[in-house]
Amino acid sequence: MTTAARARDTPGRAPIPRQVDGLLVIDAENRRAHYECYRPGCPKPREEPLKPATTSAFIDGITARHARQYHGSPR
Repeated sequence: MTTAARARDTPGRAPIPRQVDGLLVIDAENRRAHYECYRPGCPKPREEPLKPATTSAFIDGITARHARQYHGSPR
């Protein structure tokens, strides 16, 4: 049994939190979005699409694209 499963199944023990690498914020009403990266030492901690027409493409791939471009990982 994994540590997380043991914590989940043991009364009185809090589950182990997952690490959050970033946050994608979407303002659907105004068709805007931005991605905030929380990885230590990120050279570009905040990315925004340039115009409303690019928002959909930005949302579709920003997490993987940012990790690949700035952190060398496919995540």
